[in-house]
Amino acid sequence: MTEIKLSYVQKLIAGRPLFTIQSLTASDSAHIGIVGRNGAGKSTLAHMLTGEDHDFEGQLIVNAPVVYVPQIAPTFEQSGGQAMLARVRAALNKRPEILILDEPSSNLDETHQDWLAKQLRQFRGLLLLISHDRQLLNAVTTETWAVANQEFQAYPGNYAQYQAITRQQLATQEAAYTRQHRHLQDLKKATQARHEKAQRIRKGSSRMTAAERANSKSLREATAAKMDRSAKKLVERGEREVTVAKPFTQSGFKLVATDFPRFTGKTVVTALNVTLAAYGKTLLTRATFQIKPGARVALVGPNGSGKTTLLEAVLAGQTRGLTLAPAAKVGVFNQDMTALNGELTVWQTVRRASNLPDQTIRNVLGALGLPARFYPQLVAELSGGELVKLQLVRILVGNYNVLMLDEPTNYLDVDALDALADYLQNYPGTVIFVSHDEPFRTAVATRTLTLKHQQLVDPNTVPHRAQSATVDLPLLRFKYDQLMADSNAKTADIQALKRKIDAATKN
Repeated sequence: MTEIKLSYVQKLIAGRPLFTIQSLTASDSAHIGIVGRNGAGKSTLAHMLTGEDHDFEGQLIVNAPVVYVPQIAPTFEQSGGQAMLARVRAALNKRPEILILDEPSSNLDETHQDWLAKQLRQFRGLLLLISHDRQLLNAVTTETWAVANQEFQAYPGNYAQYQAITRQQLATQEAAYTRQHRHLQDLKKATQARHEKAQRIRKGSSRMTAAERANSKSLREATAAKMDRSAKKLVERGEREVTVAKPFTQSGFKLVATDFPRFTGKTVVTALNVTLAAYGKTLLTRATFQIKPGARVALVGPNGSGKTTLLEAVLAGQTRGLTLAPAAKVGVFNQDMTALNGELTVWQTVRRASNLPDQTIRNVLGALGLPARFYPQLVAELSGGELVKLQLVRILVGNYNVLMLDEPTNYLDVDALDALADYLQNYPGTVIFVSHDEPFRTAVATRTLTLKHQQLVDPNTVPHRAQSATVDLPLLRFKYDQLMADSNAKTADIQALKRKIDAATKN
């Protein structure tokens, strides 16, 4: 029987506990999702199971060969999605008894995401799937190992079922905490009332004569002392009762438009009959579109269709017909962690990149999973997922009014994904992003540009239909404005286009 068994395991990093495991068992053809925040120890657990990491306490049994596909590896001039597909295919072809995949859906387009889910559902070995991809986890897994508060726990069912269980646990904890809070308030009031009564007894009635006050002093003191002891017993009773921890809730934050550079102009990006090629391959032919200030535009399409190339071309400013407005101050996220100085702390890295108030920066860091305990930590000590978060925060809070984000959702945990979506929904500038995470795109994008078969499909443009008299008047006017601004444009071309506009207007 194929089996993985962990008992009383503790993993330390630099002398500090990373996680503990009381008991986890997996056998035969189980499909287990491993979930948790970045840096919590998911990939470290994978390295322990493969035998790469022996530095831990406790018992670990793995009685069959393990094939492991890491989340980050050399791409050998392939796109990130193509490189991951190659690694997954090679792993599946080995027909392993135990397969561990670390973020296998990162960079995969929708077609290949579906392919991956189908392959993993059909996999007959023991599967451990480290992922933040909720769709993949729900489609593939039947059990969940979750790490939270530095401890791994097993839950029955896929990610959605795990979420339902934890939501119910949170609701139960909140109700218990509320009852406890009210009960402690009642005890506090009762204690205060008894102390006050004891004071009144000691003082005696104002109607007492001096003789009555003197004669009753010892009795009044004894009675008051009894009341004080009764109050003390209430305090001790409260201290003996089991306390319920206050449930953790993430505080929100507000973005203010004046905190970012002002954009002046009507268009951020303009493209007129743009053709793109890379590595000897044509990616885009005669694409025309505009991106207006404040838009949140998602670029979608199959792996290798040219999404990243288009972003790079906009930035480079050397492609004919493709222009970026001079007022655009662009922050670029592309998961290039070499841009981060490993000798700086987390706080130094972000503070130097931003003009926002300290508290706003703290809120963004916390929301994306880098709370105060990370501030003094050196960048070089961060995990891969934490580096992604830091680079992302550095861009989000930077002095920009346009964000270009290439796969910002890769390697982010679910809490960070939700926080990022909320941030971008409220961002006062323009956002152009690439992401294969459909729920994230749905939450964030106000417009989608699709790249497929060397064409760009723009919902803002009416497609030309064969034998149709429909004319795209806004597009004609846009082309006319572009020609008028082009010092090299021919007068005959401008006049011809003006006649087309006049004809369309009359119709």
